[in-house]
Amino acid sequence: MSANEIKIGSLLTKDEFRELTASDDRIAYTHLVLRLGIHAGLLFAMVRAWEGGYPALAFAAFYLNAVLWQFAGYAGIGHELFHKKVFSRKWLNTLFFKLFSYVTWNNPSYFEKSHQFHHTSTFHEDDSEIYRDFPLDLLGAARLILLDYQSLCRRIVYALCNAFGYEAYFGRGIRLKAMPAERGGAQTDAVYMVLLNVVWLGLFLLMTRSPALTLMLFITPFVGQLPNRVLALAQHVGLEDHKDESALLFSRTVNLPAPVAFFYANMNYHAEHHLLPSVPYYNLPKLHDILNAKLKTEREEKEFSYLFTRDFWSSVGTSARLEVVAVTE
Repeated sequence: MSANEIKIGSLLTKDEFRELTASDDRIAYTHLVLRLGIHAGLLFAMVRAWEGGYPALAFAAFYLNAVLWQFAGYAGIGHELFHKKVFSRKWLNTLFFKLFSYVTWNNPSYFEKSHQFHHTSTFHEDDSEIYRDFPLDLLGAARLILLDYQSLCRRIVYALCNAFGYEAYFGRGIRLKAMPAERGGAQTDAVYMVLLNVVWLGLFLLMTRSPALTLMLFITPFVGQLPNRVLALAQHVGLEDHKDESALLFSRTVNLPAPVAFFYANMNYHAEHHLLPSVPYYNLPKLHDILNAKLKTEREEKEFSYLFTRDFWSSVGTSARLEVVAVTE
């Protein structure tokens, strides 16, 4: 059976399918507690080091926390919570999906629309989740390594405009448009997002009595984005020629070190995820092993070292240049 002819019914038995698509609350809760514990520990280390007169250690804890914070969003566990397969109870998935969206300054109502489209029409010209706009200049790279001030300004503006019932469009300046009635959920989410962040930052300021530490917490979602963006690129970049074929050909699996795969919520098994989105992220390695055992064909699977090769970055450059041409036209 070739990757382009795959049929789930002929690949998996009913028992295998049932086992793979079943949510495991024990794993879900354990992983959630571990994630939150690591973030809490790094925040505590940042505060204590700053108060103890060790600013270099405080910045190290801050930066590591920021890099890991990116994986709470849509290229990580936030994305998996959207699919409502992390926990067995759908309301728990929805609750944490919204919470992780808010603390990364993302509006979940918009992602719900865009991600459904991404799965049904990957590589369509209106698919906004292919990440074609990766910056290749030194300033762009510095933004992703340090502080992405452009993303910070845009997301804050989007959130505030949405909260007041408007949508913001950036081009030559900012253009505002009244939010359509059918997007009322986006306005509600924006209000909750702004309120949650104001309360969260206010409480942190009261506890630490440090404007500097509070500023560091505020910019955390926009610092150290490079690893997250590179992994998100690796999901599909360079595979557009296969957009009308199997998910195993237009999506890529990259074998990552276990700690990276954990924070990335196993989205490195991206071909497997696109093939069967109903499989919880912690079961994707099992699906990967089944595919390797039963599919005797070449498909898009790479090693971690691939992300540092000329071939990968050549594909990134080609994709970015095509995006520039499309925008200018």
